[in-house]
Amino acid sequence: MDTVLLQTLKEIFKKFPQFWNGENLQRSLVIDAIQQKDSQVIKALIGNEKVKSIYSTEIDDVLIFDFDKLASLLKYKEYWADSFTKYRNKVGLTSEGKYLDYSSDVILDFPFKDCVLEGGMTKEDQGKDEVYYNEVIARDEIDRLFSPKIFTNSKRYTKDGIEENITEFKNDNLIIKGNNLIALHSLKESYSGKVKLIYIDPPYNTGGDSFKYNDCFNHSTWLTFMKNRLAVAKDLLSDDGVIFVQCDYNEDAYLRILMDELFSKNRLVAQITVKSNSISGTKTQHKNKTILKNKDTILFYKKSDVIKINPQYTIKENWDNHYNGFLKLDSDRPYIISLKDILIENNIINSFETIKPEIIENEKFNQFVYENRNFIFQKVGSIPDSLKKISIEKPNEVVWIETESGEKMYAHGGR
Repeated sequence: MDTVLLQTLKEIFKKFPQFWNGENLQRSLVIDAIQQKDSQVIKALIGNEKVKSIYSTEIDDVLIFDFDKLASLLKYKEYWADSFTKYRNKVGLTSEGKYLDYSSDVILDFPFKDCVLEGGMTKEDQGKDEVYYNEVIARDEIDRLFSPKIFTNSKRYTKDGIEENITEFKNDNLIIKGNNLIALHSLKESYSGKVKLIYIDPPYNTGGDSFKYNDCFNHSTWLTFMKNRLAVAKDLLSDDGVIFVQCDYNEDAYLRILMDELFSKNRLVAQITVKSNSISGTKTQHKNKTILKNKDTILFYKKSDVIKINPQYTIKENWDNHYNGFLKLDSDRPYIISLKDILIENNIINSFETIKPEIIENEKFNQFVYENRNFIFQKVGSIPDSLKKISIEKPNEVVWIETESGEKMYAHGGR
């Protein structure tokens, strides 16, 4: 039966050359067309009596077609010629007819994924309850949300002054204040397919940032929030466009899977690690409880394969003068001196010299820096002797003093 049905389906889809690769029927493309209710494909399937008799039922003159059942046949019957079951001939965990370790499909499922989240992220909207609009069920609401918006209070700043109530923007640079989802959709008519680079720094969903949706679906809400905005951002990108999205460990793994689905995982150019801060002073106060965080992630995707990435590197020519401190170990008792003093002590420069930019060409200097890279650091301001003393006396503790001006200064013992 399956063999005959396969031949019937092949005959039907001969009318659709986009579904074929030579003599092979690209079943994944057919499944997508069926799931998207492509009108021409649906008419062709319903117009065939054999397919109609197997996959449809008529109730009170209403034809009900089981598209999911037909799609399942296309998914599972990889061996139509000699098999009468959708299951393979060995034991294992499977999903969608494939063993889990075989499947290359990556889809991040979460509640309300097929919905659009109403609600902005401006201060006026904080505390607003989530309202989810289903793309199909609440079609009226979604149409109203995505309908063209009118910019209000628009101004143009020129060398001659400020122009009020602007209605046309032409080639102006725009700064838009308001709900970012509505703003993005407002730009689609003029800028769809024209933007070459998008950088997004969304709320990280840390619990302490500006993402104020604190109900039991907080994680799902954040993903829905991002999916809505990334989908329209993709529409705005040109074929040679790229997008950078910054986040941290709270959501970066989930965000990558979401962007794999929206842009294709083959379009991931790089996952860039960015140092977000230096772990010192008060930032070390939880060092005994957790691994301290000092990096963010930037996910870098391209819209298509049209663009070719040419990484650029700048050769370092100057010494960073802000690296001016040196941690010296003397009989296991650490203390801090200036980098200049240690260079003089090691006869790399004399007492009359300064650390000039061209010193980087000094081979002896480079060798010293490499061998002592763990002891060279940036000193911020002057360190009072009292803080140095207490720091040495209390190794591996966060210590502080209060200066005469009332300022508190912190240090990590032994550093």
